[in-house]
This record gives sequence, C-alpha cells and structure tokens, in this order.
Amino acid sequence: MAGTPSHILNRALAHIMRFSSHPQHFPESVAEHSFYTAYFTLILCRMLEREGEKIDTAKAISMALVHDAEEMFSGDILGPFKHHSQEVTEAVRKVNLELIQDAFEGLSEDVASHLISLWSEEGKGESMEAQVVKMADRLSLLSKCAEEVKAGNTFFENIYEAQFKQLSEDSKPWWSKIKKEVLNQD
Repeated sequence: MAGTPSHILNRALAHIMRFSSHPQHFPESVAEHSFYTAYFTLILCRMLEREGEKIDTAKAISMALVHDAEEMFSGDILGPFKHHSQEVTEAVRKVNLELIQDAFEGLSEDVASHLISLWSEEGKGESMEAQVVKMADRLSLLSKCAEEVKAGNTFFENIYEAQFKQLSEDSKPWWSKIKKEVLNQD
C-alpha cells in the first residue's frame, strides 16, 4: 500500500497466539496480552502515585505496549522452555536483541530507537517503570488463567496458582504498598 509505513500496516501480534501448548476456551493473541499489560500498568501506576511513589506513567505504558514486540518473529515461546536454563534464556534474549530493530522497520530512526530503548529497558527490569510492567505482565497472565479456570478449563489451574503465589510472595518495596489491594487480600 503506497504511502503508509510498513510498520503501521503490520498486525502480526494480533495473529500470534499465546499458550500454544494448552487447550483454551478463549485464545489470546500477543496483541490482546499487550493491551492488558498496558492497562494493568496504568492501574498500578495510578495506585503507586496515590501512595506517593514517583513513576513515569506514560513511559511505563509505552514500555508495556512494546514489551513483547519481538514475538512477531519468535512467536510466544513457552515459558518452561524459555526459562529452562540461564543459557537458553540468554540465547533467546540474544536473538531478540538482533531482531528487535526489524520489529520497528519502516519507522523513522528516532521513533524506532525510542521504542527499542523502551523495549530494552523493560527487558532489563531495573527501573521502577520496567518492574511495574513486569508485574502487570504477570497480572495479565493471572487474569487470563482466571478467565480459563472460571470457564471450566482446569489446564490453567496450576499456572494460576503458581502465578498468584509468586505475586503474593514478591517483596519489592513499591509492590508491598499496593499488593493487598491488587490481589484482593485482607
């Protein structure tokens, strides 16, 4: 299509399905997952601001929107494989670093560089914004599992329980301020 940057026309993430090894009642695309991660990031940022934490909400939401951009090439690599060992995790990260420029092909250099920078920062998980996105990513997984379990899909029960346990036990100082409210714990 003449005149429109190829990136603008690329909807690949809408067609890459997550949880490919599990039967699902409601298949979820990477694009859907990214939306919920961004939405939960917005909620967490607002809660943190209310608690007096300094966080760049716009930056965090932007990170959430691009956090899985490389999956347009790799697909959704199953967690047990991707995190099988440090060597596998590092190999996947290395390939992603080589391919991420292609994810933003067709955009101007400054826009592409900005998006790659956000993607890289989120991947490192060092800034508060990146940590919030990682937590929102886990909340997106938790909500997907809850949806499947409520519909009678027992294949997601163990994933739900493991995710809830991880979220409950996480002790980041900023997370401790809002964890009970987010997880509905008394």
